[in-house]
Order: sequence, then C-alpha cells, then structure tokens
Amino acid sequence: MIAVRLHDGRGWYDANVLDISARGLLLQASAPPARGAYIEVRRGTHVIVGRVVWTKADRFGVRAQDRAEIDALIANSSTARHVTKGSPGVPFERRTQPRPDHLQWRHARNQETGRALQFAFIVGFSFALAACAYTAVADTLSRPLTEIGLELGAITRR
Repeated sequence: MIAVRLHDGRGWYDANVLDISARGLLLQASAPPARGAYIEVRRGTHVIVGRVVWTKADRFGVRAQDRAEIDALIANSSTARHVTKGSPGVPFERRTQPRPDHLQWRHARNQETGRALQFAFIVGFSFALAACAYTAVADTLSRPLTEIGLELGAITRR
C-alpha cells in the first residue's frame, strides 16, 4: 500500500495505491472520484495521469494515460518519507504531504462562505429579475387600462 496525493475536479486529497500495473492502478480513497473523471496521482516527484474506469465503495480503478513506471513509484514511496522542505538538493513536492488540520478547516470555511455568497447572489438576481418583470407587465397593462379609463370618463361626462 502506497500513500499518494490525488487531484480531481474537487481538489487534492489523500489516497492509497493498493495495486499497480503498467497501464492501471487500483486506488482507495474515502470519497472516490466518479467514473469517467480524469485524475492526477502524485507521489514525490512521480506523476500519473489517468481516467477512472470503475468505482465501488471506497475503491476505484484508473487507466493510466502513459505507461506507469512501477519501480519509480515504489522507489519514490520509500524515499519520499525522508524528503523534507529543508533537504538540500532534493525537490520538495508539497502535494505529497497530507494537508494540515488548520488548512482543512480553513478550506471548509472558505467553501461555506463561497456557497453562501453564491446563494445570496442568486437570490438577489432573482429579486431583480422579478422586479423588472413586474415593472414591464405593469407598464404594459397600465397603458390600455388608462386609455379605457379616459374613454369611460369622457363617456360619463356627455
């Protein structure tokens, strides 16, 4: 089992490689991506791009875009634990590390704020659209009714 970072349309999260072949991966994640989604799997400096071909519970299969370098992924998994930000001469890939708890919390808060702003915008836009529709209908109906009222007023004066 090799711990990796996974990126799809929802963002970055942790996953585990359970099995690997030259053209595919068996992965496990708490919230697997949907079938047909394109994903990016990172372990250290090693990157695999692929498409989810099946999903069941917390496991899913990925067909790799290119041939997966199995030895490089395994070697990267054994050395990546020793790579730190301060290691000289060794590239540091921040996405290979689990996200700290305070960043998870901030990410969730930002998502909630974004959803609230989106909802407020949609409600405001709906009210503005309703007001425009009301004004257009009231204006359209008031002209004939005003003319009818003027004609009835002229008739009653005679």
